[in-house]
Amino acid sequence: MEAVEEACLAFAAGRTTAERQAAESVLHHFKQSPQAHADSIHLLTHSAVPMAQFHAVTTLCELSLLERVSVSQRKETIGFLLHHATSSSSMPSFVASALISTIAILIKRNWLQESPTDRTAILSHITQLASSSSNTPSNLVGIKLLLAFVTEMRGASDKKTRAMFQPVAFHTSCRQALEKDGLVQILALAVHLITHQPSPQALEHVYLLTVELLQWFEAPSDSTSILLAVDPRWKPYLVQASFVQAIFQAYTTHRSHGLWSHTIRQVLILLASVTGSIFDSPDHHVAYITWIFHGALFIFHHPLPSNVEREVIDMCQLTYRLVSNWSSLNDPALADPLVSEVARLSCLLLQSALQEADEDGGEVWQMEGLDVLMDAWSLLTAPFATAALPPPPTIQAASAQVVRLYLQVRLRLVCRSDDNDAEEDEDIELNVAKTLEEQLGLVASLARLNAPQNLSLCLSLLVETANERRTHTTKSLDDESFRHVLDKLHFVILFTGIVIADEYKGEKPAVPWSMEATLSVVEQLVHGVLTLLAEEIQAVQVAPQRESPYLSEQLLSTATRLHVTYFDIFPSKSADMVALYCQSATVYLTHWYMQPHVIQNVVELLLALPKTPAAVGLCMQSAQFQWLTHSILAVQGALLYIPSQRRGLMCEALVRIIVPDAPDQLAPFVSEWHRCLDMMTQSSTTTHSHIQVESILELYAGLARSSESRSFAAVEPLVLPWFPLLLRTLETFQSVPSIVPLVLKCACDFVEANLAYLSLDKAMDLYGHCDRLIGTFCVTNSVTQRSAISDDELQFEDMFMLLTLLSHLVAKDVIDFADDTANSV
Repeated sequence: MEAVEEACLAFAAGRTTAERQAAESVLHHFKQSPQAHADSIHLLTHSAVPMAQFHAVTTLCELSLLERVSVSQRKETIGFLLHHATSSSSMPSFVASALISTIAILIKRNWLQESPTDRTAILSHITQLASSSSNTPSNLVGIKLLLAFVTEMRGASDKKTRAMFQPVAFHTSCRQALEKDGLVQILALAVHLITHQPSPQALEHVYLLTVELLQWFEAPSDSTSILLAVDPRWKPYLVQASFVQAIFQAYTTHRSHGLWSHTIRQVLILLASVTGSIFDSPDHHVAYITWIFHGALFIFHHPLPSNVEREVIDMCQLTYRLVSNWSSLNDPALADPLVSEVARLSCLLLQSALQEADEDGGEVWQMEGLDVLMDAWSLLTAPFATAALPPPPTIQAASAQVVRLYLQVRLRLVCRSDDNDAEEDEDIELNVAKTLEEQLGLVASLARLNAPQNLSLCLSLLVETANERRTHTTKSLDDESFRHVLDKLHFVILFTGIVIADEYKGEKPAVPWSMEATLSVVEQLVHGVLTLLAEEIQAVQVAPQRESPYLSEQLLSTATRLHVTYFDIFPSKSADMVALYCQSATVYLTHWYMQPHVIQNVVELLLALPKTPAAVGLCMQSAQFQWLTHSILAVQGALLYIPSQRRGLMCEALVRIIVPDAPDQLAPFVSEWHRCLDMMTQSSTTTHSHIQVESILELYAGLARSSESRSFAAVEPLVLPWFPLLLRTLETFQSVPSIVPLVLKCACDFVEANLAYLSLDKAMDLYGHCDRLIGTFCVTNSVTQRSAISDDELQFEDMFMLLTLLSHLVAKDVIDFADDTANSV
C-alpha cells in the first residue's frame, strides 16, 4: 500500500518526466496484479492519501467493467462502494465524485442483465437514501447517485462507449429500459424534494437532477425544435401549480447565490419548453404556460443588480421558450400579454445597452439577450407575415418602439469599432457579418409590420447620415470621426436594403407585401441609395485613395437587392439604373480592380440584372456597356491588367446579358481567344505567355459558366469545340502549376453548366474529351512535380479540380442510374 501511495504522490507532484514515468509503472503494475480488486478495496478503506483513494476507485471501475466479471460480482462491488460512500464523510470531493460516478456506471453495466424486480429494488434503495432525513450523508449520497445515474443513462457518447467496452446499441437499450420503467419514479422523488424545499446542501443537486430529467426529452441535435415532448406519465408530478410555485419560491430564497440561482433558472427554462400529450387540452396547456409566465414577471421587471447580466439573458431565453410553446397552440388569450412583455423586455435591454454603449470594450451584453428576443418576435409576428392578416395595434406600436431603439443602439455600437481599419481574420469577419445580417433580418421583419413609421425613420437616418458625410470637415479616412460616419452610413444602407427587399434571391423576387402601401417612401429610399452610389463612383474616379472600399461594397450589395426587387416596379428609373450600374462596373474595374469584395459585388450586380428584353435592351444601347464588353472580352482589351480570375467572373456576367439579345457578338471574341491560345501552345513558353494563357482560360471558364436554358443554344457551339485545344494546352503547360488546374476548371465549368442540355451524341463526345483530358493529366502529373510547388494550396488544387470534374460527370441529375431491367419480368 505504501508503494502505491508514494507512486500516487509522485505522479501528482511529477516534477520530472522520469519521476512520472516511474510512478506510472508502479500504478500500472498495481492494476495488472491478480489481487488488484482486493488491494483496491483495502487501499480505499485504509489509505489516508486522496490520490491513492482516487486510484483505487478508478481501478475498481476498470476491473469491474471487464467482460469476465459476472453480474453478481459487480453487485458485490456496487454494495461495497455504496456502503463506503454513505459511511465515510472524510473523503475529498474529487474522490467522492469519482466514487458516485463509478457506482452509477456499474449499475448501468448490469442494468440489462437485471430482472425487472431487481431493477426496481435497486432504484427503491437509492430513492430511499435520497428521501432520508435532510443533512445526513445518506440523503446527499442518494441524490448525487440519482443525478449520476440519470446522467449516465441519458446518452451514449463515444467516450462512454469506449470506457464501458459496450456498443452504442447497449447504451440505447439502457436508456429505453429506464425510460419505460424507473424514470417516472425518479422524477416523482425530485418533484417531492423540490416541493418540500431541500436542504441547502442538497438543493443544487436536486435541481441538477431535474435538469437532467427534463433534458431527457430534448429534440435530436439535427432538429430545430426547442420544445420538450415529455412523457404523459409525468403529468401528475410535473404539471402542478404547487410544483411551479415551489421553484419560484426557492429562486426568491436563493436568488443571490450565483450557482444555485443559475441552476434553478435552467429548470424554469426547461419547464417553459414542456409540450405535447402531457396536457389534457389546449386550455390546460395555456394554464400551465400562464403559471410560469406570471411567476417570471417579477424577475422580468426586477432583475438582481449583482447578477443582472446572466439573470436577464436567462429570462430572455425563458421568454423565447414560452412564446415558442404558445405559438404551437396559437391561443389568442396570451397574445397581447406576451407581446406586451416581450416589447417591454426588449426596450429595457435596448435602453440599458444605450447607457453602456459609450463605454470602451466589445459588444454590450444586452445584445445577446436581444438575439434571443428577436427569435421570440419572429414567432409572435409570424401570423402577420402576409397581407391576409394585418398586424393589430399592439404589434404595430411595439414594432415602432423596438425598431427605433434598436437602430439607436446599433448606430452607437458601430462607432465603437473601427471596421475600416481593423485587420481581422477574414473568416471571423464573415461570421460576424453573417450573424449581424441574421439579426437584422429578424428586426427588419418586425419593422415591416409598421412600415409607414419605420420606413420614414430609415429615410430620415439615411438623409441625415449622408448629409453628415457630405459636410464633414476633413473627409479623411485618417480621421476617426469620419470613419465612424462611414460606419453609420454603411449600417443604415444595409438595414434599409434588408427592410424593403428581403426576398431578392430566387427566380421571382418578391416585394414585401407591407411595402405596397408605402411605395412613395420606398421610391425615396431607392433613390437615396442610388444617389449615394453615384456620388461614391464619382469620388472614386477622382481620388480612389481617399475613399473607403468598405462603403462601396455595401452600396453595391444593397443596389443589387433594390434593382432585383424594384427594377420593374419603378420603370421610369430603369434607364438611369442601368447607366449607373454600367458606370459602377467601369469605375470600380478601372480603379479598384485589386479590391476582391468590391469586384465580386460588381459581378453580382450585373449577374442579378433582370434579363427582360427591356433591361437587356438598355444595356446593349449603353456605350459604357459596349466599352466594358470589349475591354473584358478582347484579348488585348483596355482592362487586360485586371487579375485573370476577376476578368473571368466579369466575362460570365457580361455574356449572360449579351446572349439573349446579340449572341453573334460573342463569336469574334471567342475566335480571337482560340487563335491566341493555339499560337501559344505551339511557341516557346515564357512567363508573359503563361499569364496570357491563364487569362484566356479564365475567360473561357466564364463563358462556359454563363450557359443556361435560354442561352445554351448560343453558347454550346462556341465552347464544346475547345476541348481538343484544352488537351493540347494541358500537354504543353503540364509543368506550370498555375495553368494545369485552370485547364481542368474549364472542363469542370462546362460540364457542370452544359452537360444536362447536350444531346446524346454530343454528351458522348464530351465524355470522350474528358476521358482523354483526365488520362493526359494522370500521365503527366507526378508526385515529384507536386512536392516541388511551394504554395500549399496550389499543390493540391489540380487534384481538387480533377475530383470535381469526376463528380460532375457522374451527377445524378444528368445520368439515370436506374436498372433498366428492374421492371422487366
